[in-house]
Amino acid sequence: MRRIIITLLLLIIPALSGCAVTGEVENQAYALVMGVDQTSAGGIDLTIRIPRIGHGDSGGEGAVGKGEPYLVLTASGDDYAQAMEHLQWAAARELNLSHLNLLIVSESLASGQDFPALIREIADTRHLYANAGFVVCEGRAGDFIEGQETLLGSHLSSDISAMFRHYAAHGFIPGATFADLYYATLSCYSDPTGIWGFPDSGEQAAAAIIDTDEAALNVQTKTASSRQYLGTALFRDGVCVGRLDGAETLCLNLLTRQVAAFGFEADGRAWALSSTLPPRVRARRDGEKMIIDVTVSLTGDDPGDPTAAEAAVERSITRVVERCKALRVEPFGFAAKAAAHFATLDDWLSYDWRARFPEADVRVKVHIAAAE
Repeated sequence: MRRIIITLLLLIIPALSGCAVTGEVENQAYALVMGVDQTSAGGIDLTIRIPRIGHGDSGGEGAVGKGEPYLVLTASGDDYAQAMEHLQWAAARELNLSHLNLLIVSESLASGQDFPALIREIADTRHLYANAGFVVCEGRAGDFIEGQETLLGSHLSSDISAMFRHYAAHGFIPGATFADLYYATLSCYSDPTGIWGFPDSGEQAAAAIIDTDEAALNVQTKTASSRQYLGTALFRDGVCVGRLDGAETLCLNLLTRQVAAFGFEADGRAWALSSTLPPRVRARRDGEKMIIDVTVSLTGDDPGDPTAAEAAVERSITRVVERCKALRVEPFGFAAKAAAHFATLDDWLSYDWRARFPEADVRVKVHIAAAE
């Protein structure tokens, strides 16, 4: 009897460890960033950045690695599935995408008519962390990833998370994830966005300014990073059709989510403003035309007479709305309010919001009050 019990315990103990051999950290290649490009022959290039064991991002134990803390691996295929299979071989370990922080695609790929189908293929990737940040970059995504550095943090994953939280809070980028892109592409409501990424000009341009554009950043600011994130990639039906610069992205964020704090210049004065409440959006129907009333409430440390600043912010937001109308893109979340005026989903689909949005009357009102 004792021998039977001992035998059973020996069989049970490995199961209680919660870790099969193939699931051990040393047998996993944890991709933190993945880039997707199109080859000249119409195939797919995949690039990943993975940490060496012992440098912390893998979450496991091991001897401290020597040399660079991260490896960059690439693989190509005739299509996404084949490229992913080749990448599994290149990783020499079980490729694990559950820790993915960023999914980066090249502008040329995201702007192609085949990209919507690729979105669905990527979404079906085993264990892919769909809430990874989604970036559209200038040039090749593979080159963009190879040039990434850690800045203030010691680990790439924490560095990316902290940077994106900071940028989103100040309105420099949208809070865009791959999951947002995937579900909004399938949706009949508002359109998705991506984060705009670009390499600097060689003069270490910073992305920590909102009242100017990318070209001015290259002259006016300095940073240690050679990979920058500023602005928004706009999508319609799963295809990138344009982008917003930093100042325009701030206006987008004021309409879609809270912005912690930002600077704004009006009437020869610099204003320090913050958004403490989400915007109030109301939709009403006038025949076939939709009227959208938007109220944005802001606070300032010393607003004085805020009339000029209110008018300037209103004009800026309205210009962004009109620009998106011209592109037939609606990334503001207005669709959910407009859809409430239709009795059934079929009625809403027949109305064709994306085609009607350029005709909508969007009225913006901004209020600035003194901070308590």
